[in-house]
Amino acid sequence: MNKLLLLTTILLASCMTEKQSFKKLAIIQSKYPDLIAQNCADKFPIKESIEVRETITHDTLKSTDTLIKDTIINNEIIRYVYLPGQTITKTIKKDSVIRLENTAKLFVLESKLKAANEVIIKQKQLITIGRWVGFILIIFIGVIFVFKKLLK
Repeated sequence: MNKLLLLTTILLASCMTEKQSFKKLAIIQSKYPDLIAQNCADKFPIKESIEVRETITHDTLKSTDTLIKDTIINNEIIRYVYLPGQTITKTIKKDSVIRLENTAKLFVLESKLKAANEVIIKQKQLITIGRWVGFILIIFIGVIFVFKKLLK
């Protein structure tokens, strides 16, 4: 009897609730903050990604002036007409964007999403079970009414 009581006491004392574990973690964090920070940095490193973007802009400048140039060669007047032209400039600008991803927060959010999806799946299963139970109950009540009518 004493051994059973001792074993039960040890098993119940070794169980740790979430509140107890939170308190112990707060004590460890206040005494050894570097240890907690190093452990978190090892388990959840910051994910860095570099994204290079290119933006290309085109500018077209049109001249509206018509240039007329007259030249005299061998007593003949030669007229040169220069029509309006256009100048196209192409500007290429490269940007680098560094994205830092907090993997610890991502891990927490993914675990919350997974838990929420499991709850949704369980609720859908309960709904289908409830529908089947209701369907069977309606059939059972119908069979009882049919037997009552036949036995009268």
